[in-house]
Amino acid sequence: MSYITREDVRSTLVDMQGFYQDLKQVFSNAEMNIEDNLGRRNILMSQVQEEFLARTLSKRYERVVADGSPGKADIYIADHDREIECKLTTVNKSGAISLQSDYETLKQKGELDYVYFIASPDFESFTVVYFQGLTVDDFRPLSNGARGKVAMKKHCGMEKAQILWGDALSKNDGEIQKIDDLFLEEAERHKRNMHRINDLKCEASKKITTGRHNSGRVMSEKDFTSANNTFEALFHRQDRETARHAKKINGLMDRKSYWLSQPTKYTFVLEKVSQSLGK
Repeated sequence: MSYITREDVRSTLVDMQGFYQDLKQVFSNAEMNIEDNLGRRNILMSQVQEEFLARTLSKRYERVVADGSPGKADIYIADHDREIECKLTTVNKSGAISLQSDYETLKQKGELDYVYFIASPDFESFTVVYFQGLTVDDFRPLSNGARGKVAMKKHCGMEKAQILWGDALSKNDGEIQKIDDLFLEEAERHKRNMHRINDLKCEASKKITTGRHNSGRVMSEKDFTSANNTFEALFHRQDRETARHAKKINGLMDRKSYWLSQPTKYTFVLEKVSQSLGK
């Protein structure tokens, strides 16, 4: 279960956006743009995220603590003896989203709940995901130079996730659906072409058998030779169409097998707060 609801998230985001507008103005007054460095922006807003989320949760739980000091949980819900780590991130320049954790904290705790707020660069749209019971196995190994941070293996973590705001779509499912649509398009194209070839074969065969054109006019020797050549050419055309179809289908099958075998990749869909007020 998630200890945070969609309404909790909505209330927290509204409060965070209000604070952010004030913070932007402070930077502007000093002739600085807070959005020039989104990493530092998110660091500044992380404490705000934890504090405002804790205040929101305090409306439903008797004792909620937002500490975040070394060795302490970002948020602790005493009613359920539940620790929650809060993370705030933004899409990077390459379009990727890295969901990170402190390796040593996770290793010491054994498992932890996380709530990730994924913010747009302008802080207007978000995806919020709650993960329950993540372990070190849900993250990539610690690497040199990572400063103690490890990135989540999303195909593992998303199995323990609940989407509270925005959405998370499987890229694999999307690609497989595109391929299935291409299968149908190719089947229809092949069917039309084969029907057309068969119609032309029947027409040529009729001319050869009857010795007459469709109009009823008797065919000359030259016409008869032409009809035979056409009939033979249609068989070659049919073979080429069959081979082309098989090659296309095999290619699509290879593409589908690839996406079926790959760990699931996700695309996060951000949702505006202003569009959801009161929902």
